[in-house]
Amino acid sequence: MLALASHALVLAIPIHLRLMQVLEAHGYPVLAAAVFLQNFGLPVPAEAMLLAAAGLTRSGQLTVPLVYAVGTMSAVIGDNLGFYLGLRLGRDVLTQRLGFLLTPKRVAGVDQFLERWGARVIFFVRFIPGVSTVSAVLAGSSTLTWRRYLLGEVPGVLTWAAVICALGFYGSAWGDRLRPIWAGVHHTTWVVLAGLVVFSLVGRVLLRIRARGS
Repeated sequence: MLALASHALVLAIPIHLRLMQVLEAHGYPVLAAAVFLQNFGLPVPAEAMLLAAAGLTRSGQLTVPLVYAVGTMSAVIGDNLGFYLGLRLGRDVLTQRLGFLLTPKRVAGVDQFLERWGARVIFFVRFIPGVSTVSAVLAGSSTLTWRRYLLGEVPGVLTWAAVICALGFYGSAWGDRLRPIWAGVHHTTWVVLAGLVVFSLVGRVLLRIRARGS
């Protein structure tokens, strides 16, 4: 698990640098779009984008108050539109289109969990990558009311954005020091990753041939 985590971190480093380049070119509109789309339910790297934007505030290209304001406003708007989408479509439509993920057992568990813990669940799932992306749509299609949803959603967004901005602002100093090392690690990582993918595919083909032969 530790090796996988470190490998994922190495892969995330060059991606983070590319996000910073995009933000340097386009600024707040790109940040707003990324955060909005992720909170609406699309798999967009909003956390990484907000982290990179906060890092750019050290150079004066962006400002911390505006980054925080854009991040929180975009997240709240995306969340509420996602909640409304789940409310309008209903659980039946969502389970039909996302049946591989939203099994009846999981749906029942989510409903029971939301009914029992309410707004507190919405607050904490904000900090769980992947779950936070679909939490608004799932909450909207559940029995949770919009008022109870807001009780957890708004404080969750405000806290989440503050944490991400702080990490990006204070962590960017370390990023500048390590950037020369990251460039070399980036190329080595992709070579190793390509080798692992080829090895996995070859192994799978050999296993199928062996199974047919037996």
